Amino acid sequence: MVNTLEGEKPGGDRNVWRQAISGTVLVGFGLAILMISWNYSAGSLTQMGPGFMPRVIAVALVAMGLGILVSDLRGTAQSYDEPIHWRALIFVSAAVLIFVTLVEPAGLVPAMFCAVAVSKLANSRAGLLSIVIYSAAVTLAGYFLFIVALGLPLTVFGR
Repeated sequence: MVNTLEGEKPGGDRNVWRQAISGTVLVGFGLAILMISWNYSAGSLTQMGPGFMPRVIAVALVAMGLGILVSDLRGTAQSYDEPIHWRALIFVSAAVLIFVTLVEPAGLVPAMFCAVAVSKLANSRAGLLSIVIYSAAVTLAGYFLFIVALGLPLTVFGR
């Protein structure tokens, strides 16, 4: 059963259009990325140019946005009355900002460790030991993936 606002029929106009905003925003972002990357050389699948990945991401965003939009307008999407999980939103957003801030001056390993540790704080039941172990494991996996396996030219520790 679809939960609606009081006095509103399931699939009512107000609720449907409110839900459809998310799909519309994704389509808008996808189209904007596509327009910005249009003049970049896409290259080929084996020789990717600077415009290849932005176009792939843009097309994926547009496709997902259209899927969400169609689902919302057809009334097949479910509406949930759950509150926003502020703790998770704050800590995961902070983790992204910490990674972006630390990756260049501190290197991949410290930036990744700090970002994962902060994101684990989104779970109120996470203990200090589990945060440290999980952060170390993810950082080690990231090191082997990005530095060893892929050979990306990233600084591991500091400049």
